[in-house]
Amino acid sequence: MAYIASFDIGTTNAKGLLVSREGRTSLEFNRSLTTLQKDTAIEQEPEQWLEAVRDIALEWWRAGIHPREIALISFSGQMQDCIPVDAHGKPLRPAILYSDGRAGHQSDRMKRDIGETSIREITGNHMDGTLVFPKMIWVKEMEPEIYRQTAMFLMSSKDYVIHRLTGESVTDPTTASTAGCMNIAQRRWESDWLQLYGIEAGKLPAIRASDEVVGYMTGDAAAYTGFVQGTKVLSGIGDAGAATIGAGAVRPGDLYAYIGTTGWVAAPVPKVSYVSDSVFNLAYADENLFVAVAPLMNAGNAYQWAKSVFGRHHNDEKAYDELEQLISACDRRTNGVLFLPYLNGERCPVQNPNASGCFIGLRATTTKEEMCCSVLEGVAMAMKQVMEMIAPNYRDNRLTLIGGGSKSGIWNQIIADVLSIEVIVPEESQYLPSIGAAAAGFLNMGWEQTYSDFCRRWFSQQRVKRYFPDDVFSAHYEKKYEKYVQLYPAMESLFS
Repeated sequence: MAYIASFDIGTTNAKGLLVSREGRTSLEFNRSLTTLQKDTAIEQEPEQWLEAVRDIALEWWRAGIHPREIALISFSGQMQDCIPVDAHGKPLRPAILYSDGRAGHQSDRMKRDIGETSIREITGNHMDGTLVFPKMIWVKEMEPEIYRQTAMFLMSSKDYVIHRLTGESVTDPTTASTAGCMNIAQRRWESDWLQLYGIEAGKLPAIRASDEVVGYMTGDAAAYTGFVQGTKVLSGIGDAGAATIGAGAVRPGDLYAYIGTTGWVAAPVPKVSYVSDSVFNLAYADENLFVAVAPLMNAGNAYQWAKSVFGRHHNDEKAYDELEQLISACDRRTNGVLFLPYLNGERCPVQNPNASGCFIGLRATTTKEEMCCSVLEGVAMAMKQVMEMIAPNYRDNRLTLIGGGSKSGIWNQIIADVLSIEVIVPEESQYLPSIGAAAAGFLNMGWEQTYSDFCRRWFSQQRVKRYFPDDVFSAHYEKKYEKYVQLYPAMESLFS
């Protein structure tokens, strides 16, 4: 039996699974990861990523898989990281993660020097201090000795592991889109910008296609992990791109949404178009497409908040069941309570870190059932707002929903009713980035010719739950949404 070994190295967990030529998944394992946070610094020790990959591989060998059955290895992983390594591939400092915005002064200087319009035209995105290029400049200016020793700036957890397994320094186009210095149309580094800030071009990894073999397992790495020396390793796909493929969003018009603690709505598009500073454009694994991603700072965290405030139980399973029962008991057709879900500020459709959550329409007769229900409705309406930004004709399609929030059947139905479209939820949604990374392996092996072919095969074997909009509820939500979009403009002056 030949397998593709696929890993997804996220922020809280590293996951791994095996995918057979028939598209069947097996032996899913995960390992927890630790984040270091002090004041505004958000970092991780890169070596734990490699250790997690080793530990998962050892689980496979213990389960009876022979290392020679692994045809190749592919990866997905968190993007937008700054990981300086020395000439021996060892990290010189903890990785500066995607959520760390310490390079704000450097990004502001870039906007003044280069111009915001030029930056958007070349990279497809706005510039801010969370992107990799400003972080590289920050290291050069604030940690000059580390910069002097840096042989390579890697940009993703997966890129670091690939480097340690093969000795090669590469990244994929999706991950490179989050650097802040890639020409998104030509998929190359903007050399004039590097020169302007004194960053040597040789310190940036080569941009290689997701389905391309970028190296082979070294003897040392084989001894450490148990893989066979010479096993092929692919460039892989940054997590947002891999999740997009795993969710089956491979053609213009396809849509999916991720609901974790935070979330996003994404759609493949044929060309880059500027919608707002809060919408990201990423190069896709398919070189003819891009992915428009609208991030939501508030998604599953709103559900967790409602559970903690309105629930009586602290046990996760009991609290979950209780909240589902409260929401199911609400008559959604008559619930007039509105909820603005900006509990942690917001990035899209508005950019305001000081924005707050709020209820509107409370009366003496309002019940906690109505308030709980309005929390889930508020997140669904925020999703609708960003979908109108990136996919104005979204009602012509269906929405694939993934992430932990998709485990709530009542929430899935609310989303279908608010959006007035069919919602589908794959059974194995937590492993979709790994599935997307495996798709690149299918193309490399010649098992499929396109990502669309792979998705047809994979979804044909998947159990999915379907949620269809109810016309009565959708009509109610359409009127409620007209009021919802007026909330933030009316409240904005109070958020200063």
